[in-house]
Amino acid sequence: MLQDSTLVHNIWLIPLLPLIGACIAGFFGKWLKGQSHWPIWLSVGASAVLSFVLLSQVMSATPAADGTVKVLSPVYEWFAAGNFHVEVSYLIDPLTSVMLCVVCGIGFLITVFSAGYMKGEAGYFRFFAYLGLFIFAMTNLVMGSNFIMLYLGWEGVGLCSYLLIGYYYEKPAAREAAKKAFLVNRIGDFGFGLGIMAIFLAFGSVDYFTPYQQGVLDLARHPVGTQIEALKWIPFLLMLGAFGKSAQFPLYVWLPDAMEGPTPVSALIHAATMVTAGVYMIARCGTLFVGNSAAMATVTAVGAFTAIFAATIALRQFDLKKVFAYSTISQLGYMFVGVGVMAPVSAVFHLVTHAFFKALLFLSSGVVMHAMMGHLDMRKMSGLKKVLPITNILMLIGCLALSGFPLMSGFFSKDDIVAAAARYNPLIWAVLLLTGFITAYYTFRLYFRVFQGPLVQPDGPAAGHGHDDHGHDDHGHDDHANAAHGAAAPAHHEEHHHNHEPMLMILPLIVLAIGALFGGLFNFHWHFLGDFLGKSPSFKYAFELAKDHGANAESFGQPEAGAAGESMSPLVVGGLVAIAGIALAFVLHLKDRAKAEQIAAALEPLTTAIEHKYWVDEIYQNFIVEPLRGAGEFFFLIDQFVVDNLASLVGWVPKASGAILSFTTERGYLQGYATMMFLGIALILLMIFG
Repeated sequence: MLQDSTLVHNIWLIPLLPLIGACIAGFFGKWLKGQSHWPIWLSVGASAVLSFVLLSQVMSATPAADGTVKVLSPVYEWFAAGNFHVEVSYLIDPLTSVMLCVVCGIGFLITVFSAGYMKGEAGYFRFFAYLGLFIFAMTNLVMGSNFIMLYLGWEGVGLCSYLLIGYYYEKPAAREAAKKAFLVNRIGDFGFGLGIMAIFLAFGSVDYFTPYQQGVLDLARHPVGTQIEALKWIPFLLMLGAFGKSAQFPLYVWLPDAMEGPTPVSALIHAATMVTAGVYMIARCGTLFVGNSAAMATVTAVGAFTAIFAATIALRQFDLKKVFAYSTISQLGYMFVGVGVMAPVSAVFHLVTHAFFKALLFLSSGVVMHAMMGHLDMRKMSGLKKVLPITNILMLIGCLALSGFPLMSGFFSKDDIVAAAARYNPLIWAVLLLTGFITAYYTFRLYFRVFQGPLVQPDGPAAGHGHDDHGHDDHGHDDHANAAHGAAAPAHHEEHHHNHEPMLMILPLIVLAIGALFGGLFNFHWHFLGDFLGKSPSFKYAFELAKDHGANAESFGQPEAGAAGESMSPLVVGGLVAIAGIALAFVLHLKDRAKAEQIAAALEPLTTAIEHKYWVDEIYQNFIVEPLRGAGEFFFLIDQFVVDNLASLVGWVPKASGAILSFTTERGYLQGYATMMFLGIALILLMIFG
């Protein structure tokens, strides 16, 4: 029995170990010198092993009478106030076990890569302490059995992202990016917090499920009284938090700027963990959403719009990391469409495959920057396959997976969502297909520009073309440029002096590449993920509720089976779209590179609008940030000159009165004092005797 497992009773070790590792690295890092990665390697690695052991135990568990697998593992009561009780407890079900493997498994690979990438940094121990703290918060987020635990992890990853993005705090751009990420997320988190309060007011509990009585996700299946009205608003409040954390329009603007953090941070936050929290939350809370058709339609529409909006911006980005940042926003849009069209298994399937290939792409970009001394502008690169042959193959695998090339992991997971969207709405289907074409094009635009063609060094013929999006003075000097990694540009004669592809950095990429190659088979050929996640009560109850509201397996996609395996036609169409995008990129960015710029010039002013990212940041700055800043400065003046002076006046009046009285009466003449006393006594007697 799963509930009798020793691991289940000690499940708190999975989040606790990274926290212990973070404390050791943070408090004792100065004495550990360049070995601060060991506490994080050991602790996160141990959590990853425990996560995979837990996955195997959940897979072999016997389902309950309702067909679900679910165990609650309480640790202790956190606090109680009236009828508001919160326990530190963990929910173990198929969704939890899959998410834990993604967070801890991919997180461990990134920590291994980081040891090679961050070597020589002055804040080496601080960086690894932040990584451990981030894994601790993220594991709490996905394991928590109630909304308060979810919110604790939610805010924890927000804090850690602020620390990691602003790791190079001496750089103004990094400081501003960290603040932007923190503040934009606060907008969404405000709505998320209100949603949790509304859940407690409506249902009298914040627990997903309880062993003693029905939890929130049970009660939401059969709402009564005010709960019916509350369920009209709760999903919209919760999705605000999801839009902020998972960078959906209009709260996506923090994620591209977050590229100011070290490249491993980009891989950790933007590939496998933090940005998927919103998708996880909606998937977990399916029974709160599926009964509200307006909420589901909103999630779907925002996801589809974000997918194509971010994809078009990526078309004219020249910074390696910015291209993949907008790609992440676009792929998250796919996942939101998945949960919005009631295909949560497809969304989680894409979440898993995306974690593999996007982490692979970000870390491969890190290898490129490691070799190029931090240069980011792809217009200054060409032919790097001659200098980075292993990275060339690994980057190609990641690009094929992201593009949805046939038989790659992204091919199966993305087209799973597209197939579900086709059953939901033809317009959403068309938008996702067009986005898939654009994705394949801009992905291979990057690959052909950077790795294929003649070898060009940053200071060579291509230097001086354009600018670096980070705004650094040295045209592309990124987070790692201050470390001593050899020559400023890779060249053939240097290869025997400096290893541009150290094995410590390449090994994690090879593991990720294997996942990017074969990860899609789990839900297509074996239906493993679909069958397994279908036993999660969050998915099973949501699907049953959807059927009660008139949905059916044909229109929404049954969670127990992956849609990709049901019909080959969506796969054929998706594969052809990906191949067409790659072919166009080959023609314009390898065969005839000048042609691409000629077409871009012919499409003005659209090209300018895309290059300026549709001026969204400028609109926010001029119409929201600056007016609010001006209002803040105005109220500061009011506080300084009006409120402070009124407070001073209140104290000044008695002080001035005392000074006047002391001057007129306190003169030091005894006769005057005696006279005043006599007059006072006489006045009192007259008042008494009338």
